[in-house]
Amino acid sequence: DQGDCPAGGKLQGQWPAGSPWVTGVGGTVGGTRETPEHAWKGSAGGFSNRWPQPTYQRQHVKDYFGSAMMVVTGPLRMLLPASDRYNGSNCGFPDVSAQADDFLVIDRGELLSVAGTSCSSPTFSGVVSLLNDIRLQANKSTLGFLNPLFYKHPSIFNDIVEGSNRAGGRCGDRGFPASKGWDPVTGLGTPNFPKMEALVRSLK
Repeated sequence: DQGDCPAGGKLQGQWPAGSPWVTGVGGTVGGTRETPEHAWKGSAGGFSNRWPQPTYQRQHVKDYFGSAMMVVTGPLRMLLPASDRYNGSNCGFPDVSAQADDFLVIDRGELLSVAGTSCSSPTFSGVVSLLNDIRLQANKSTLGFLNPLFYKHPSIFNDIVEGSNRAGGRCGDRGFPASKGWDPVTGLGTPNFPKMEALVRSLK
């Protein structure tokens, strides 16, 4: 969830989501006619302080900075954090996102509403399980490492273009805004399952 900002005002890239060897999942809210799906403000996102940017992601990050330097339209209308607070040449995260709000759990017999990327991550994992099941039923291999495939086919996601996360504390109140294409708050977007299904069925 929400990123950390330690002494010195540097944004702290989350681990393991900031690793290029995992698929990091951010969070979204909304998705009704009245409220379009947008970035959840508590979703961690940004750039790793350790891992270099993978080749499959480079053009997407370049495109993001080309579009996000301006004020972004939407409910939060925020600018990027100061450039000296993160390393935009390192691995960006998250890679994808899913709904992160209004999940119901039962705790000691009580029905509770919870939120967070602890909800969106297992939700996205469930989608991947369904995709792998489709592959196995067709006597094909499971998908394996997902990121290169996802970044090659961004159209299989619902692009999230509104909202932002916020650093807070020593790093001020500027977060990374969502934008067209990949962004460091919702990644490539949320799953569009019919498009995902069509893609994985077409792969050898």
